Amino acid sequence: MTQALVSFCIPTYNRGRYLDSLLQSLTQQLADFPHAFEVFISDNGSDDDTEAVAARYMDALPLRYKRHASNRGSSANYQYLMDQAQGEYLVYVADDDCILGHRVAEIIDLMEANPGVGIAYAPWKLYDLVADKDQGQFYQQDRDVLIPQGQHQMLLDTLLRYSIFPEIYICRRNLIRTMMPSVPEQAFYAFVHASEFVHQASVLFLQEPYYISVTNYFTDHQRNQAGMGEAEHAWDRYRGGLEYVLGRASQQVSPMERIGFNLRIQEMIAQRISVAIRLRMAAQRNPVETYYLAYRLKAMGAEQQLPVPLQTLRSQAALSFLLTDTELNRDVTELVFVGTYEPELRRHVEELKGARKVRFASTPAQLGTLHAHNLVLVRGTPAVLAELPQDSGARIVHEPALLQKFAA
Repeated sequence: MTQALVSFCIPTYNRGRYLDSLLQSLTQQLADFPHAFEVFISDNGSDDDTEAVAARYMDALPLRYKRHASNRGSSANYQYLMDQAQGEYLVYVADDDCILGHRVAEIIDLMEANPGVGIAYAPWKLYDLVADKDQGQFYQQDRDVLIPQGQHQMLLDTLLRYSIFPEIYICRRNLIRTMMPSVPEQAFYAFVHASEFVHQASVLFLQEPYYISVTNYFTDHQRNQAGMGEAEHAWDRYRGGLEYVLGRASQQVSPMERIGFNLRIQEMIAQRISVAIRLRMAAQRNPVETYYLAYRLKAMGAEQQLPVPLQTLRSQAALSFLLTDTELNRDVTELVFVGTYEPELRRHVEELKGARKVRFASTPAQLGTLHAHNLVLVRGTPAVLAELPQDSGARIVHEPALLQKFAA
């Protein structure tokens, strides 16, 4: 095998079907690739047909395959790939995504002509293979931006200006080995890595993508996408990463500029919290936790970014708390609702009732008997509450009192 100039680095684990599709794509995308390259697969101990899939492409691609005896974890597998790759340039490719070969070649040529550039970041396209539909691009730039070595202030300004998540890049292998990247828990790794890279070399942010993130692969299988799950809860790590970049820029910013950067960081985090709330609602996550997250937007003065009014999230949280809190529902076998309740709320009750019975009554007179195993929600004035039997042993909750727990 000719010494590779470029290594396409693919971590994988138990996704042989996806890897097969990617490798088939690479045979087409790299058919006329003008530089010597290797396709380096690091298998994290798969027990499906991953090894057989890789073997089928040994003659079609300059492929190098390593299978670990056990699952080392995604971070360790990534670090192994970057350390053991043989090319002078490293191109990360997820096993369920793909790349544009001609665009990668253009970037390699650009970096070859500019030896001071250590790494080139780019946005990525989103594509639904099932619908054969282009779904746009993850973040947009109006131009290429070159960050000179050591310019942490300019790096932070660029990240915030374009809402860049620096996750997709082509990097020189010697820069990776010098930097020895790791994945911290308290700060989003991509922001931390970008700051570490710019400390060592010039960093280029490209306007045009070379990478395609596939959002929907097969009609009969939906995979879990780590990035989607992370977006629901990683806002504090995002903040930590951006604050880390600001910390490294400390000697380059004035006190007033620092205040400005902190405000811009808060604006970007507010955007990410808004995205997290939309994703949580779509996935029907715990409404109580979603409400508390929404209140962080209110604290930031960004309530207008909520996908629905805060009052809606408040009502959903209150009802969910009533129906799911362990102590409120201890030994409860029947849920009783007194007052007028809209159809949507009734449907929500049916979804959360579990094995408990449910009873609705418009007025206390229609209620019938209560007992110690009832949890009763009363909607209406205190006078309605006073009409209920007080010696039944039932747990009675007045809706206004419940809502007081959740601020408007």
